[in-house]
Amino acid sequence: MKKFSKAFLKCINETQITSVRAGEGREKFTGIWMVVVKDRIFGRSYYGAERSWYTALLKGDKGDIKCGKEILPVRGLKPGDINALTKAINKAYEKKYLVKAHNKIWVDGFAEPGRVARTIEFVPV
Repeated sequence: MKKFSKAFLKCINETQITSVRAGEGREKFTGIWMVVVKDRIFGRSYYGAERSWYTALLKGDKGDIKCGKEILPVRGLKPGDINALTKAINKAYEKKYLVKAHNKIWVDGFAEPGRVARTIEFVPV
């Protein structure tokens, strides 16, 4: 299975807002919060919109992640080991995004069960 480079994982770790695009005809990137856990990249859809990067990836559409100047093609998968990873993913969101006090409402929101259920793993293609 293909893996992300250490340099790309470092970029994700160091970048507050990373960009993703997915879905037919989508040219613009959407800024989202991504975290790295065990050298894997995860994101969560906050609102669960019907037509979004999240739903496009779940349908099997290919997408792209942009971090810095690098754009990598990805697929999105529901992690099969989500129950084992949820605590670590929640902690990764806290560590990365609680550097600003006003982010607390969003970090807490990402830990709510409905949003945890919308966790997606970005897998390089």
